[in-house]
Amino acid sequence: MARMTRSVTITVVALGLVAVALGIVFIVNGFLTQGQISESLRSEQVTLGIPENPGGVVDTAREAQVAQGILEEHLRENYGTYGDTERGSAERDSYLDGTTLRNSLNLAVMGFGVSQMLLGTGAFMVLTGIALSGSGLVTYRLSRRVS
Repeated sequence: MARMTRSVTITVVALGLVAVALGIVFIVNGFLTQGQISESLRSEQVTLGIPENPGGVVDTAREAQVAQGILEEHLRENYGTYGDTERGSAERDSYLDGTTLRNSLNLAVMGFGVSQMLLGTGAFMVLTGIALSGSGLVTYRLSRRVS
């Protein structure tokens, strides 16, 4: 019985430590992803007159979301919809340029969302791993007292 208890304890503690290690990897990747997205946004030097950041470069999820909204509003006011522009016209080309930038900003917002999920999942895994390892050790100690 003691041998089985010891094997189960080692397995539970090992699983907990693996969860902690994976959680740390997720957290590191989440922060690295956020940094890469921010750096990519900064390198493009997008400034769209965001009220919270006048004249500043878009480099956060919130700023990208606001900039995307401003750009969409501007496109609708000036050109209407894609279908409203005439084929081969300069207006359609401008509309498509604006749509491309708007889509890029949307992708940046989604990328920030994915990195937030990585951070949350990583934190949950670390806490779960600590709890799992701790409960394995406590169970082992309690089983030794009973024996």
